Amino acid sequence: MRSSILVVALAVVGCSYFQSRAATEPAASPNTRASSSRGPGAGLRLATSGGLLKAMHDRYDGKFLKTMSFLQNNTQYTSTGAEKKSQWYEHMEVPGKLRIAFLPATTKSGLVQVDDKVASFDNGIRVDFRRSINPLLLLTADVYVAPVTSISRALDSLHVDMELMRNDEWEGQPVYVVGAKAGDTTSNQMWVDRDHLRLVRFIQSQKAGDRTLVSDIRVQNYKDIDGFEIPTEFLVIRNGKPVWREQYADVRINDDFPAGTFDQARWNDIPIPK
Repeated sequence: MRSSILVVALAVVGCSYFQSRAATEPAASPNTRASSSRGPGAGLRLATSGGLLKAMHDRYDGKFLKTMSFLQNNTQYTSTGAEKKSQWYEHMEVPGKLRIAFLPATTKSGLVQVDDKVASFDNGIRVDFRRSINPLLLLTADVYVAPVTSISRALDSLHVDMELMRNDEWEGQPVYVVGAKAGDTTSNQMWVDRDHLRLVRFIQSQKAGDRTLVSDIRVQNYKDIDGFEIPTEFLVIRNGKPVWREQYADVRINDDFPAGTFDQARWNDIPIPK
């Protein structure tokens, strides 16, 4: 059981090892939209991906959150139609740092990501260390803080074609799409709400043996928390079937973290907040 959860965690941070599929799609949670369409991107008509990344970077004018922690409630949808529940506790420091502890904390299993390096732990022992870029961390948090050039390099590593950008619509809202032409639903691509300059969808294709896995990640239920628009729900649809949903609770902004929170050598020392 523990090893299967570890596989799911690797999938969430950008690797394609989780391959279970469900028979039917559950009802999607509604996106929380602002009462007015006059967001920070309203009135802008951006023509290049570089211009879009700069607009996202400038959105908070250097005042984006520094840390965030939360309880994550997970649902894994199996090929038999069953739902498996789990919980993680996460610490995030922007840019580029993420710690996921699988609950209960006594198992001492989870992962630590610093920039593009991910260490995975099982029963307190490091069992894997690899390079992996987390597109969700990159495009829902780091993009507002890190230099535009570093975000561009990361997207290039994710094989998002930065030369392709178009206007489209998603769930009734105007969006910018970077990485794919109209009608292309398999190339790696990001969808950004035009008016609010926030990620609403990321599509990623990866090879698994002789198969191609297409993960369509829906970024949902944005909420204003301490002045920051935070997505609190993600739905992963793989090859047309929902496989994973995560929902945030008890979100804490700009708390001080224990020293060594993102230090691999101190994996077993970091407590879970009460």
